[in-house]
Amino acid sequence: MKLRRFYAPRSTLHALRSTSRQSGSAVIVIMALLAILLLYMSYNLKTLANLGRELRLLERQQTRRLQTAALKTNSPPALIISTNSFPRSGTN
Repeated sequence: MKLRRFYAPRSTLHALRSTSRQSGSAVIVIMALLAILLLYMSYNLKTLANLGRELRLLERQQTRRLQTAALKTNSPPALIISTNSFPRSGTN
C-alpha cells in the first residue's frame, strides 16, 4: 500500500506559521506580565514589612512614654492640699 503525501497549498502553510508565531508572541507577553506582577508583589511585601517594623517601633516608643508619664502622675504628692472644701471652724 502506497501512502500519499499531503501537499497543502501555500496559503494554509502560511496560516499555520502565522498562528504558531502569534501563539509564541502570546506566551512572551504573558510571561512579561507575570514578571511585572511578581515584581509589584515583591515590592508591596517589602513595603508592608517595613511598615510593620515601623509600627512596632512606634508602639514601643509610645509604651515607654506612657509608662514614664504614669509613674509621674501616680506618685503621691509631697504636700496634701485639700481643695474644694471650706475650712472647718469650731462654731456651728
